Amino acid sequence: MNDVAPDAIEKAINETKLLFVDCWAPWCRPCLVLGPILDELDQKYADNPEVGFLKVNTQIHQEFAVKQNLYAIPCVLVYFDGKPAKFELARGDKTEVTDRLIGTRPAEHYENVIRQLVE
Repeated sequence: MNDVAPDAIEKAINETKLLFVDCWAPWCRPCLVLGPILDELDQKYADNPEVGFLKVNTQIHQEFAVKQNLYAIPCVLVYFDGKPAKFELARGDKTEVTDRLIGTRPAEHYENVIRQLVE
């Protein structure tokens, strides 16, 4: 998965139907756990031009983190059709609509978003 600058993210948002942007930092242990999960998904969907994965180091790009209202990392921002996505996320017995996945999550959570928005 490519670690990019915010300007590359803006370009990818407009060129990719469904884009996951992993906001991380090298000192964040949960971020380091999530990285391989997202790398695997990136490889799994490499042949699907509608789904993309990028990451941005929030330690280097702090202004991007502030602009995106990031209060915790890891946080994966999800974009669909050029704008923040809206998808359902189960939380216990409740469901919420969101545009991001916060914390270390299993691959199934990301694949559920892909099913909701692309398939």
